[in-house]
Amino acid sequence: MRSLLPRILSAVGAVILASTLVTFLFGDSTLVLVKAGAGLGALAAGLLLSERRGIARFFTGRAAHFGAATLLSGLCLAGSLAVLGWMAHRRPLAWDVTRDRIHTLSPETAQTVSGLASDVRVLAFYRQDEEGYAPSEALLRRYAALSPRFSFEMVDPYRNPELVKRHSASERGVRVVVSAGAEEARLKDADEESLTNALARVTHPGKRRVYFTEGHGEPSPDDASRQGYSTAAQSLEAANLEVARLGLARAGEVPPDAAAVVVAGARKAFLDPEVDALRRYLAGGGHLGLFLEPEVNAGLDALLRDMGIEADDDMVVDPAPSSRLMGGSAVAPILRASAAHPVSAALTDVGLVFPTTRSLVALTGARARAVPLALTAQSAWGETDIRSLFTTGAKQDEGEKVGPLPVAMAVQWTVAEPPRREVRAVVAGDSDFFSNGYASLLGNLEFFRSAVSWLAEPADRFVIRSRAREASRLLLTQGEASVLEFLAIDVLPVAIIVAGLSVWLARRAR
Repeated sequence: MRSLLPRILSAVGAVILASTLVTFLFGDSTLVLVKAGAGLGALAAGLLLSERRGIARFFTGRAAHFGAATLLSGLCLAGSLAVLGWMAHRRPLAWDVTRDRIHTLSPETAQTVSGLASDVRVLAFYRQDEEGYAPSEALLRRYAALSPRFSFEMVDPYRNPELVKRHSASERGVRVVVSAGAEEARLKDADEESLTNALARVTHPGKRRVYFTEGHGEPSPDDASRQGYSTAAQSLEAANLEVARLGLARAGEVPPDAAAVVVAGARKAFLDPEVDALRRYLAGGGHLGLFLEPEVNAGLDALLRDMGIEADDDMVVDPAPSSRLMGGSAVAPILRASAAHPVSAALTDVGLVFPTTRSLVALTGARARAVPLALTAQSAWGETDIRSLFTTGAKQDEGEKVGPLPVAMAVQWTVAEPPRREVRAVVAGDSDFFSNGYASLLGNLEFFRSAVSWLAEPADRFVIRSRAREASRLLLTQGEASVLEFLAIDVLPVAIIVAGLSVWLARRAR
């Protein structure tokens, strides 16, 4: 047993020394000196405990020849692994072996990225310990592998406050910025559909045209009076949107260059041919914004039902003291923006003011689910006897809906016929909140601009079907990943080799 211990120590030292090359190439390079010292120490201890004759036989006998051959084979193997590792680093290859190919980009994405004619840079604002860091980085790496013109950087918001300030990034707002030259697109999350459409948008710049309907008593986007929409129109133009007017009774159809159509503040009913024109526009993948008014029949109820929304014949009343802010009244409630949709998510801490608004209802059995964008407080209700509001005062009656009531909704669905396009619509029970007299209150103007910008996505926007994910993802911090890598590359293989050599030496000594 006494002569066996030096042999085992010598074998352990040799294995640890040989594994330092693997650690240097594939593991944590800071551990190379530690492992080399441990290996030399074990080897020296084994030699010191060995008999001098045994040492001489070890270096001169037949075992030395076998040992030299084994060492040479090990060095050749390590060299081959080093060359393969270098080749894999220079030209990485990956195979998606998941059943649903959840890690493979869609053909639309591959075509867009591989065909980039200009350099595109992406900044993703995530901390390393965030849940979204790993999937976002993995997705961006797959994009970068398709084209040398695509580059990205994972930006730690705490270490780069100047970039956060420059791009107005926030945890609940903009997280990804896509830029190509002077063009820029800002995203809340890094998913394939949003990222691919952002690439198409920044690499094919140009103004998108938004049409405001006229001929039904709608305020004009050129009107600078208190009731007009000139402030809102200027805000849209600042967002690279071109504002134009549309008389459906004359045109008969929505122009093909329309990125979105806005119906705002109509005081007279649309004619049936005009409603049919809007319906055909939606059927072809159009984007429509309907901003209604209480006590006004705009003739759009059937179109609303097609979208799965109903506008109640009421007026929202909120007697809470907060509704008296800024000279408001009970019929001008302070609203809460919803965090459930990109249009309103960035305004959850701001609030909105809708003077005289109707409440909305999402219909069951519709083709798509309507998502609330703005809701009243619990103290509000939908007053159906509107005349009494201005005579006897506000009083909640039995059977009237109580808050929180949705007063703005968004809905979207996909046109099945090829080419597949996504239909988008925003419906609000008020059209005065973005007029010149109210646009500056709280987040009113930002909400309107966000809604129209969401509607006016490019007409060739890709609709990429999300893939089902059946495997869960293990999220590790950098430290946990380093420990796991050390155990897999160093500890486990060395332990197996040492155990095997020890057993072999013990049997040989019998």
